[in-house]
Amino acid sequence: MKDKIHWTWKKILGTILGILGIGTLTSCYGMPEDGFYTYSCTVKGKINGTEQPIEGILVNVKDSEGYEYKNKTNSEGKVSLSDIFEGKCTITFTDVDGAENGSFAEKTSNISLTDDLNETVTLKNAQ
Repeated sequence: MKDKIHWTWKKILGTILGILGIGTLTSCYGMPEDGFYTYSCTVKGKINGTEQPIEGILVNVKDSEGYEYKNKTNSEGKVSLSDIFEGKCTITFTDVDGAENGSFAEKTSNISLTDDLNETVTLKNAQ
């Protein structure tokens, strides 16, 4: 009986808040805002003379507001970074695991992020 009364009050309160428009605010909480995007990539390089995905490459995106987003590529050479501010970004690819799966030179590129982006990046072998 107590649970039924509690449920009824929740239903009544939800209806009142919905009518007042407050329900709209609470239902949108946590939704992505305009101006935030996702950068995804597949990092490749030559290992034993064959181009293939590279695991363990640190991908660092620095957005137009100065925030940094970092993660390493997985076994398929893929990484995805979310909630990056719109605008100019600097992306740095760094081989942080040494010669474990080949040695690759650091690469830096600049992009303008105005939508979600998915690209393939090829790194050169380190000298």
